[in-house]
Amino acid sequence: MVITKETAQYVAQLSRLGISEDEIESVCGSLTQIIGYMDEINSSVDTASVDTKVGALTNVMRVDEIKPSADRAELLANSPEHTDETPIVPKTVE
Repeated sequence: MVITKETAQYVAQLSRLGISEDEIESVCGSLTQIIGYMDEINSSVDTASVDTKVGALTNVMRVDEIKPSADRAELLANSPEHTDETPIVPKTVE
């Protein structure tokens, strides 16, 4: 795969790298070599039996449990102004 100037400039933009017009040919050549090397490795190394996990992965999320929520009247008692269901707050945006 040959990397074009447009592709190299796009990759540079995504990487937030400032590449001058003088450097673009060198970057195209380097990226083409890197992609070629990766293609070579991909076609010559059988990775089907390789375990790609770095460590033992476990679900770190807690189990969902139904618990009673706080009492609405008790929560509204902390608000200086409220209706039967919600606190009333001053308008902050006009």
